Amino acid sequence: MITICIFAFLILMFLTILLFSYRFIAQQHIQQKSSDLIANGGISELKEVNVNGDKQFLLIEGKDKNKPFCLFLHGGPGSPFPYGVSARTLFPEITDHCVAVYYDQRGSGKSYTKDLSISTMNLSQFTDDTNVIVDYIRETYHQEKIFVIGQSFGTVIGTQLVANYPEKIHAYMGIAQLTSSSKGQELGYNWLKGEAIANDDKKTLQVLETLGEGPYFAEDEDRFSDLINQYKGMNYYDNTIKKVNVIDLIKGAFTSPDYSLQDLYKSFISGPQFSLIKSTELKKEIIKTDFFESVKRIDVPVYFIQGKYDKQTNYELAQQYYEFIDAPNGKQFITLEHSAHYPNALDAAIIPNAIKTMVEAHY
Repeated sequence: MITICIFAFLILMFLTILLFSYRFIAQQHIQQKSSDLIANGGISELKEVNVNGDKQFLLIEGKDKNKPFCLFLHGGPGSPFPYGVSARTLFPEITDHCVAVYYDQRGSGKSYTKDLSISTMNLSQFTDDTNVIVDYIRETYHQEKIFVIGQSFGTVIGTQLVANYPEKIHAYMGIAQLTSSSKGQELGYNWLKGEAIANDDKKTLQVLETLGEGPYFAEDEDRFSDLINQYKGMNYYDNTIKKVNVIDLIKGAFTSPDYSLQDLYKSFISGPQFSLIKSTELKKEIIKTDFFESVKRIDVPVYFIQGKYDKQTNYELAQQYYEFIDAPNGKQFITLEHSAHYPNALDAAIIPNAIKTMVEAHY
């Protein structure tokens, strides 16, 4: 038994050394690519910003520092992937067309701290934070206006931001645009019930009966989302479409030269626990969000990119909101034909191409 334990320990040590050797080599490669960007007239730098009394972090990266600036608002809350500070050199197809500003939001990644007050975890604070970041970019990099790109939870902040401060924004893009969580849950409930009946899935029907009518909060919301995911409403796949490997969305964090081991822990453990589990009032706010009521007009050009099979930020509801919203400066709706909430590899080129189109049209 002692021999087996020693052997297992040695194997574990070997794998650990191998893993961290890979991390070190990958970090050196990323740092070299970053240096090459700078040497060729680009920009690639980590910034610490004081935001409403808290330290928050940005990664600024572009192949041409004179290109327009695009601020990315990641999903979550509490999960700064894929468009967070750990994204150095990961998206050259984006930084071809703009200077990308990747932002670890309050309670996420490098911006998470155990001293963060839970009372600050509310949508108004997130919007105020992002407005500070917008002003920081405009002042530091001499930009009159910037582009804003939100994904999933980031669209909640992004929509409110551009509605409040259109004079600072060239255009807005929402990827997996949230519109009304409660209406989305209602549509999702009816869809799940139809799918469960078609598949004679008595277990799911029983869970739905127990849940009853929404809106769903806390544990009920988690159970409901689990059912959406079970029926491919978050990560779609079939005989011709491969399931998205979610690890691919976050693997850049491990090799990021900007993330310490403590930052990795904050990104995967403490940040999500704080933002998704402990911040119950924030989750309630998200579920109560209804842009059909609160944001009926946006005075900048609007782009929505939505997965055809998305039942988490419901595709049909996003279409309804797109038709409903008054966008006097123009709007466009783009469908990811092979995706649900997570963009599939078959649709991978659509997002950077749409960013290119948006930037060229409105800068």
